[in-house]
Amino acid sequence: MSNELSSASDFQQKFMQLVGGQQCFSDIHLEQGAQAMVKTPRGWQPFHDAPLTLGDLRPLLDSIDEDWEDKIVEKALDRPFLLPNCRLRCNIYRLGAGTKVALSVRRLPLEPLALEQTGLPSYVRTMLESNKGLILVTGPTGSGKTTTIAAMLDYINASRNGHIVTIEEPIEYALQRKQSIVSQKEVPVDTASFSSGLREALRQKPDVLMVGEIRDYDTAETVLHAGESGHLVLATMHTGNAIGAISKLLSFFPLEQRGQRSAMLASSLLGVVFQSLLPSEDGGDYVLASEMVFNHNQQIAPYITDPDKLHMIADYMKRKEDNMSRPLNEVLLQLVNKKEVSARDALRVAYNRLELREMLGNVR
Repeated sequence: MSNELSSASDFQQKFMQLVGGQQCFSDIHLEQGAQAMVKTPRGWQPFHDAPLTLGDLRPLLDSIDEDWEDKIVEKALDRPFLLPNCRLRCNIYRLGAGTKVALSVRRLPLEPLALEQTGLPSYVRTMLESNKGLILVTGPTGSGKTTTIAAMLDYINASRNGHIVTIEEPIEYALQRKQSIVSQKEVPVDTASFSSGLREALRQKPDVLMVGEIRDYDTAETVLHAGESGHLVLATMHTGNAIGAISKLLSFFPLEQRGQRSAMLASSLLGVVFQSLLPSEDGGDYVLASEMVFNHNQQIAPYITDPDKLHMIADYMKRKEDNMSRPLNEVLLQLVNKKEVSARDALRVAYNRLELREMLGNVR
């Protein structure tokens, strides 16, 4: 018994040192019977050599939720865990046909990053200063969408006197009142779903709405109506590029509705931010690479309303007619030339690798 307690204590100490330290990482994976792993900019690395026992994990699991064993019988358990210097998003679940327990942890700062710390250009603020319209933040899982959205909301919160309503699953950044009233709703605790939460929010005098994810027809429909009817709406999606966010949003609608909905999107869309995270050249940090398309003065509206012209937005971004829209490969090339990231890592996150390889030329 004393050896088990010593092992659990040793692991707890290592875990707390990791989450409270300065090492750059995004996630921790803890699994009964396996090594503890941490996701660094260079990928998953072990941080505790011995395979974890249930005794190692139990003190941590009990501190997250004392009834975790009963609650994970039917489904995974999502819980926040607040520490003095950070906030952990914890997901406890079973695997191995119920024979093992695992814990997925994401570390988040207590306060949102300042907008200028995200790696996005300063002119992103022009979208956030609009009174109405739709802003889409998109990218793969783990690309920093939540961090970007939180920074955007914090900027609005500090610069505008309004009412911000968020619908999230789960709430990841607890926003404090500054200039704005902030109402944060968690799915399914405070509202049944994103779509129902959004419909409810429209009756609660919001000025700014944030939707954690657009994933169905009802949410897409309400987002479009809200953006067109005098609300500033921020929403995230999972897509592989900026244009993909526009086509995916329209794909939620039946063909017979798509013409009308594309016209609504063309008039309400402020812009799309697609982003990806890649390791810095020395592997010690993350670097943000972003692709942006702005609908400044309705410049891309004709491409949105005609599905046959949607692909032409890519050429529009390259022409830089608004001095703000920019394709991902151009940003990746700049990062490589500045030696902030390696050419190899840039090629890994590019969705048009052949084009980027040609652009890189002799850069290695």
